[in-house]
Amino acid sequence: MSNTYKCVRFEPMCSCDDNSKVCSVVIGLTATDETGKHSGYTDGVHHYDEDNKPTLDEVKSGASALVSQFAANHGFIAQLDSQIEGSKKSDVPPENFEAPEITVDTSVAAEEGSPANQATGESSEEAESEEEESSEEESESGE
Repeated sequence: MSNTYKCVRFEPMCSCDDNSKVCSVVIGLTATDETGKHSGYTDGVHHYDEDNKPTLDEVKSGASALVSQFAANHGFIAQLDSQIEGSKKSDVPPENFEAPEITVDTSVAAEEGSPANQATGESSEEAESEEEESSEEESESGE
C-alpha cells in the first residue's frame, strides 16, 4: 500500500490595491502512511506573474490542477515520502506508558563535563599554578 496525500492548506493572497486579483497562493500538503502512524507536512507559495494574475474564481476552479503541478514542480511527494520514511526510523514512546512519580533532588551537584559544569581539561589547582607562573614571568621580564 502507498502513502495518502492531502492538500490541507490552500490560501489565496490578493493585492491590497486590487482585491479582485490573486497574487499568490500558499499550498500545504500532508501525507500519511497506510498504518496512519506516520505523517509528514510541507508547504510553499505559488506566485503569479505580475501581468497574469487570475481572479479568485479562476483560482478556485483550477485549484486541483494548480496544487498538483506545484507539488510536482517542487518535489513535494518525494519530500513527504522521505519525511515518512524518516519518521519510521525515529524512536517512539511505548504505548500506555505512565511515568512514575518523580522527586527532583535539588542538592545534586552537576557532573564534571556536563553543560552546567564544563571540564576545562585541567584541575583548578593546575590552572592556579599556571596563572602564578605566568604572572611571575611577566614581572621578571619587566612587563
